[in-house]
Amino acid sequence: MDKIICPKKQYTYEQLCQDSLALMDRYPTLIRVKTIGYSVDQRKILAIQLGTGIDNILLSGAHHAREWLTTPLLMDMMETYAHAAETRQSFRGFEVKTMLEQCCFWFIPMVNPDGVTLVQLGASQFEHQEDLLRWNNYSEDFTAWKANIRGVDLNRQYPVDWEAIKSDPGEPSLANFKGVTPLSEPESKAIYQFIQSKKIKIAAAYHSSGEEIFWKYKSSAAFAIKSEQIAMQLAELTGYKLIYPGDDPSGGGLTDWFISHYRQPSFTIEIAPYIGPNPVPLHHYDQIYQANKYVPFLLAVNRDAQD
Repeated sequence: MDKIICPKKQYTYEQLCQDSLALMDRYPTLIRVKTIGYSVDQRKILAIQLGTGIDNILLSGAHHAREWLTTPLLMDMMETYAHAAETRQSFRGFEVKTMLEQCCFWFIPMVNPDGVTLVQLGASQFEHQEDLLRWNNYSEDFTAWKANIRGVDLNRQYPVDWEAIKSDPGEPSLANFKGVTPLSEPESKAIYQFIQSKKIKIAAAYHSSGEEIFWKYKSSAAFAIKSEQIAMQLAELTGYKLIYPGDDPSGGGLTDWFISHYRQPSFTIEIAPYIGPNPVPLHHYDQIYQANKYVPFLLAVNRDAQD
C-alpha cells in the first residue's frame, strides 16, 4: 500500500487538507479531522484526531511560517502510527493499537496556514501586498517570514507574561511582533480555545531550528523535576540538547502558557540544526524523522506526569 504523506517536498496548505481527508478515508476508525478555527485569510486550522482513548495528547506545528517542515513531519508520524495500529505493530514492546485505544493524539499540523502560504508562494496570494512588502523590509523574498499574515508572531500571543515579552518591534513585522493584545489573532485564539475544550495531559510544540528542547517555564520545584525527567528522555531519544530558559524567560509562547495554566508537561522541540532565518532544507528530513518518530509514543508513556 502506497504511503499518503510525501514529506520531502514543499508541503502546502492545500496538500495538508488533501492528505488529512485521505488519511481519514484510509483509517476511518482511527482518524478524524476537525476544523477548529480559521486564519485571518479564512484558511482552515485543522486538528486531526488519532486514536480513541480518553487521555488527550497534543502535538502542534508551524506556528512560524518558515518552519513549515514541522507540518509534514507531524503528518508523517500520524500515518506511521495509524498504519502500525492497523497492522498490529509494537513500538518498544507496546502494541500501537492498544496505545491508541488508551490515548487520543490531537495533531494541529499547521497553526499558521496564511504565513506558510506567504513563505512558499509569495505576496501575490494576498490582497494587502504593499503592507506585506513594507513589513518584509521591501523584499519580495518572504522565505524568512515567521509571522501570520498580519505581521504578528503567533507564538508570542498566549496569555502568560505577555506584557513583559522581550525584543518586540512594536508594530507588524516579519518576526517577533507580539500583537496589540494577547490572542488578538484568530489562529492563536483557535489553539487557545481548542486546548480549553480538552483535558490535555501532555503537549509538544514543534519548531524548526537548533536541535533543542525547551521544557521549563517558571515551574515549581516538584513539577520542574518531573518535566525535566521527561525532557531528558526526549533528549536521549532525539539527540537534541535541553535548554534552561533562565529565571526570567520572556513568555507568550504556547508551551509557556500551557505549563503555567495547566501545570502539565509541555515541550518546545526544535527539529533541525541551526540554519538561520530560513526554512529547513529538505535534505535534513530523514534525519529529523528518525530522531522524532517515537516522540508521540514517549509522550504517551509519560502522560500521567503532573504537579
